[in-house]
Amino acid sequence: MQKLAWIILVIFIVACMKTIPAVRVAEESMVQDCEYVATLTETADPGKLFNYYQPQETEDKILKRAANLGATHIVWVYDYAMGSAAVAYRCNR
Repeated sequence: MQKLAWIILVIFIVACMKTIPAVRVAEESMVQDCEYVATLTETADPGKLFNYYQPQETEDKILKRAANLGATHIVWVYDYAMGSAAVAYRCNR
């Protein structure tokens, strides 16, 4: 029984793990010599009640989209509970 509990616990932990994309948050001055990739925006579901104690889903979505586009850095334009926007860059350094 204890072995089954450990297996379930391991499966639960693996299922809940979040991968962090290899995109760095930067300031505008840090990406002056980099290639512009895209401006990315995400908005939150207006039907959901905002919970300010949990990380925003929009940040994660933007980071994943930037990583999928091959960006290495992003500069946040805005980051609010209702949504986020960032400019993605590819730096060769």
